[in-house]
Amino acid sequence: MKKPLILIASIFLFFTSCSESKPAKFERDGVSITSPTGWGITDEENIDDLGYYLSVEKDGFDSSGIITITWVNGEMDLNEWVDIYKEELENNIIYKNSKLNFKSVVDGSFNDINSTSLNFTASILGLDHEGDIHFFYEGDKTFAILIQQATEDNATNKPGFDLIEKSFRVE
Repeated sequence: MKKPLILIASIFLFFTSCSESKPAKFERDGVSITSPTGWGITDEENIDDLGYYLSVEKDGFDSSGIITITWVNGEMDLNEWVDIYKEELENNIIYKNSKLNFKSVVDGSFNDINSTSLNFTASILGLDHEGDIHFFYEGDKTFAILIQQATEDNATNKPGFDLIEKSFRVE
């Protein structure tokens, strides 16, 4: 009798774990975003009470959309943070052999907030990827927001990225 119950429970768990993520609101330290249907918060970490790291990814084995939001409490020199961030990516195991290529730093914006923006390309697992990193001050915090995807997923990821960006708030 126990074996059929275990089998039924296993099947149920399999199907519920494969279901699409529901929209979720993230709020912490005055920062909030909404992750859309089909996207989920995959990682978050308090950085020794000095800041925070949040990762939101598109669901699915074949999906490539990811946005990470990192903030440091207080003000940090943006150019210095650009250099630190670039070095961290260059030394990251995922990017180490990816032909990571940074473009020039330019003025940009994220949800109507002026930013220092850095575009990059990489080849991850044989797929061309592109991304942008926005650096800015807002609400007594210094932010770095990385948006990355496989180039072939631009159209699929755009609605999710747009919703996350439009929902971004700092109090």
